[in-house]
Amino acid sequence: MLNFISKPFHLIQSRVDSVGMYRMVSGTLGVLAGLSIFFGFIGLIPYSGLSQVFSLTLALFTALLVNVIFSFVLKIPANHESAVITALILFFLALPEENIFNTWPLMAAVAIGVASKYIIAYKKQHFLNPAALGAAALSVTGVYSFSWWVANPVMFIPLLLCGILVVMKVRKWVPVLGLIGVSLLVYLAESVSYGTAATDALRTFFISWPTLFLAFYMLTEPFTMPAEKGPQFLYGGLVGFLSNTSLFVGFISFSPELALVVANAVMLPSRLRQKLFLTLEEKRLIAKDTYEFVFKKPQGFSYKSGQYLEWMLPHLNPDSKGIRRYFTIASSPTEDRIRVAMKITDNASTYKEMIKTLDVAHPVIASQLAGDFLLPKDTNAKLAFIAGGIGVTPFSSHTKWMLDSGKPHDTTLYYCVNTVSELAYEDIWSEAARTFTFSYVPVVAKEEVVAPYEKGYITADMIKRRTPDYLERIWYLSGPPGMVNAYERLLKEIGVNGSHIKTDFFPGA
Repeated sequence: MLNFISKPFHLIQSRVDSVGMYRMVSGTLGVLAGLSIFFGFIGLIPYSGLSQVFSLTLALFTALLVNVIFSFVLKIPANHESAVITALILFFLALPEENIFNTWPLMAAVAIGVASKYIIAYKKQHFLNPAALGAAALSVTGVYSFSWWVANPVMFIPLLLCGILVVMKVRKWVPVLGLIGVSLLVYLAESVSYGTAATDALRTFFISWPTLFLAFYMLTEPFTMPAEKGPQFLYGGLVGFLSNTSLFVGFISFSPELALVVANAVMLPSRLRQKLFLTLEEKRLIAKDTYEFVFKKPQGFSYKSGQYLEWMLPHLNPDSKGIRRYFTIASSPTEDRIRVAMKITDNASTYKEMIKTLDVAHPVIASQLAGDFLLPKDTNAKLAFIAGGIGVTPFSSHTKWMLDSGKPHDTTLYYCVNTVSELAYEDIWSEAARTFTFSYVPVVAKEEVVAPYEKGYITADMIKRRTPDYLERIWYLSGPPGMVNAYERLLKEIGVNGSHIKTDFFPGA
């Protein structure tokens, strides 16, 4: 039964992962807008198709115009897809109008939201959700009250399906479920206290309440999201509580947009980050089709081994994944350089084709430091790493950090590749084996090898033979999603507790 469900899920997940994050968000919002306009024309929702087309056109025009102006004046690369997303979100919050004079609140909110990314920034990085801030600026001052009309029964199924695709892409189930769960509890408690039947309250909450849209499309905005799961859950829960409670009605009414902005501000210490303007110092081939790019680490920038960054590289005619990718930092926090590695084959994406041809001194913008694929604090904990191909980069960072910090763990590394020529960072593994208890097991699938190499794929027998104390270890898995899923199942089949298995993910997977 589980296999019957998991196979379609993993198939959908692989398709979702093939699309860039921004493209997934803008694309699904576009689908929702198209369906809503269609429903308007056939009379299924109370807002005409013509009024929706008019409002959406003005919202998009305003977003792009403001984005171009601020980008030109401040000489900052513009991300037009981000501006389009802000416009699409706010389109679903303000009632559609056919009269341009009645559409000004939507245009004003869009303009404020897009402009805020340039004006309200810390270390050249915005920290408040643009769409929420644009709406809150008008609602808090009493200028305009946003209706969140996207929350209606006809749009429920499309919103649910599109929203799930977005969350599958960004893997932010923890904060999303935190928001929905807390929202539901508070909403039900208050509804029942006012005499509403629980069944009626449940129906209203899921079909006609703004929580789902808030969770799927606004809470998950990456720049305003805490980096690790614990703070992410608190963040989602805080938004859920503030957006549904009536405790503060005598003082202030928390609209969903205001709740999100306040949570952004409250959680700022847990996600304080900056936009990095990095200059390429060196690029080198470190294994077959695997390149490492080395940048000087900016003053004051810190991170934890195993975390990742979003790397923006504008280029002409980008493919469906766009101009941004997420790559794990391959270097240790102890180094004065930031290293990132990637596999670049002949049929590479336009992004990888561009980065492969970069000249030394070329600037690259990095941001959105995140990830909780972190080492345990207790150095007595035994570890086992399983890396698939370029998924070895977090283990390069972890191992180099253990070497430099003098805080090693008893560690076994299984490094899975097709041929020996694809093995990277051999110098780090050799130094680790000389310095502390570190066992290196290269697993080569498509080439004959001799011991201590292993031929084929990791099996239960191999794990029991090469790591007899495997049940005592915390297992870290990083690589292609299919490989990670397969080895996670294998580990559970041989008795490894699920709480002792950590899998790596970043939105560019």
